[in-house]
Amino acid sequence: MTVDTAVIATRLSETFVAEVTGLTISPEITSEFGRSIYEHYLDHKVLVFRRQDIDAGAFAGFGTIFGRPEEHHVVKLRHPEQPTLTYLSNQDELGRNKEMKTSGQGWHSDYSYKLVPGGATMLHGLEIPVAGGDTLFADAEAAFAALPEARKEFLRTLRVRHQYRWSPDRTDPWARWQYIGPEERKRTPEITHPLVRRHPDTGRESLFIQPRVIGSVIGIAEMAEAESTELIEELVAHITSAPYVYRHSWNPLDVVVWDNRCVLHSATTKDLDEKHVRRLLRLTTHGQPVTPSMPKVGYSRLSSR
Repeated sequence: MTVDTAVIATRLSETFVAEVTGLTISPEITSEFGRSIYEHYLDHKVLVFRRQDIDAGAFAGFGTIFGRPEEHHVVKLRHPEQPTLTYLSNQDELGRNKEMKTSGQGWHSDYSYKLVPGGATMLHGLEIPVAGGDTLFADAEAAFAALPEARKEFLRTLRVRHQYRWSPDRTDPWARWQYIGPEERKRTPEITHPLVRRHPDTGRESLFIQPRVIGSVIGIAEMAEAESTELIEELVAHITSAPYVYRHSWNPLDVVVWDNRCVLHSATTKDLDEKHVRRLLRLTTHGQPVTPSMPKVGYSRLSSR
């Protein structure tokens, strides 16, 4: 893919992730270099912009490069002045369930539980501990490409059941059932997606699967639970194995953006002592309907259950 040579991106891991240097985020940068930045984003799947001293409005504006920003359905998480932004914090924030302090822990892809999942997600590190609180990323596209052809053919035939509020144990204090209300539950019905999706911009294939609890995955459609669980665990272990994982160690004011259409991510805040403050701003853009790799598998749809 041809990209503007004025935008310099240096690869940070074997298959994905690049650091963009020489740019300070601003409306002018967004306007002048937006398309070039987006092309680097498609090439590298995760982009890192170091030490961006910008306000919430500039951050929200920069996010428009990657799509139309989306308001989070959990109202308690929203920024008071920029409704498309949310706060991530490991502190006891007023009005929030205490389990929200570890929100994002565990491998997942944002909004996979929606009929149209998230496009890009972007974070801005407002307060960063000296050590700890890293974010992990996994390249689901490279992981799929490495599989044997016979395995790929089988996986292309499958669909996956997703639901935001689903949990095998609703009494678990970390279960999402615990911190969304009745109206939010109504807005998150069960849906099914193809297990292998084709990227709408690049045409490349990715595994679209994640762990059952944090990833909102109920199981593989039309498959016995034990077999389904075994396959999910096998695929997640493959995607999150060392060759496909990048660990981002935050510096203050870093901006990181990634493509949920081909990347999984996980916070590590459960391992961070609360005396070490970690606060970030988050933005996620509207994605596109999930394109199945094999057309006869069908697009995403509401479950008939």
